[in-house]
Amino acid sequence: MNDPASRSLLEMARGQVRHLLSSLPDIVYILDEQGHFVFLNEAAALLGYEPSALIGKHFSVIIHPEDRPNISRDIVVEKIRQANKFPEIAPKLFDERRSGERMTRELEVRLVHRDGHIIYGLVNAYGERDIDVPLLADLVGNAHTIGVIHDISAMHLYQQSLEESLAAKEQLLREIHHRVKTNLQLVASLAHLKQLDSARRDTSEVLRELEAQVKSIALVHEALYNSEQIDRISAGKFFAQFCHAAEEALESVGSTVHLRFSSADCSLDPDRLVPLALATLEILGGAYRFAFEKRAETEIRLDYRCLENGEQVLELEGEGMLSAADSMVLHALLRQANARLETEVEEGARQRCRMVLLNHSEKDAAENREQGRAE
Repeated sequence: MNDPASRSLLEMARGQVRHLLSSLPDIVYILDEQGHFVFLNEAAALLGYEPSALIGKHFSVIIHPEDRPNISRDIVVEKIRQANKFPEIAPKLFDERRSGERMTRELEVRLVHRDGHIIYGLVNAYGERDIDVPLLADLVGNAHTIGVIHDISAMHLYQQSLEESLAAKEQLLREIHHRVKTNLQLVASLAHLKQLDSARRDTSEVLRELEAQVKSIALVHEALYNSEQIDRISAGKFFAQFCHAAEEALESVGSTVHLRFSSADCSLDPDRLVPLALATLEILGGAYRFAFEKRAETEIRLDYRCLENGEQVLELEGEGMLSAADSMVLHALLRQANARLETEVEEGARQRCRMVLLNHSEKDAAENREQGRAE
């Protein structure tokens, strides 16, 4: 190839090879015997470097420190020597010197971008010595490793998102089991308390109220199912459904009670919403019994709002509500909801009942007061 025509043809072919390597989307690298880069194509820009900036540097500059001991030939070989036992599965190396069936295939490694963020790469590499091909000799010289790095960051992040989604669903399932168990225990307690109360009340009435309480618990779970958050429920949306269900469950022949509800844009912990809804049913039950006894048409107003101090208040105003104010069921439910009860009787038969959900500081203070009384 000493004649001008042959040299010209060779230079043209070399230029085409360089252009081909530069256009590849994957990083192509070549290492010398000591593990220093002697060639990188333009795809090195994926790591934030110009190829020339890495030439002559050891490959470890782009490898995550935690991955280096597992993929660097010198370190891995030394570990094998100290163990005096070759592993059953041949190690995969970034600076691979084996070829054929023993070459490194699909080695997943963390690469460090120039700005510090992590890129996940899939490496295929093999060993090569004394490349005596005029077309490539000026590119690789006395090469010892030729490798290709494919960027799998998007795939890795997608797999990570799937794992996080699965973990979130498992957590949600555990949360659902916990809530169902707690609420079933609550139903059992309510049934027991209603049984104690049934000696002086009509059994069908007691069962009707218990049915309404069970439906209220079901409403909370339905609201959770439709909510985008697993730990918060819109008070406005819930109590709008709750009022409709309460009217159907508590309605007595010969009486008419109209429930009117308004709410601010508040969200509520479902663990507190269940006992709060059941406590509201206890109060409404008194109003329905009053309307039935008087054969009267009455109206109950419910208002849910958030206060500036972090408390949330459910206020009911109407007639006959306070007949259940001393109920042991009501007070047990209010304790579970961490709420206090405030009552007021206006002129005439109108009554007002406020259930205030305590914030954490008030809750702690109330518990301390209760403990002081007990002592």
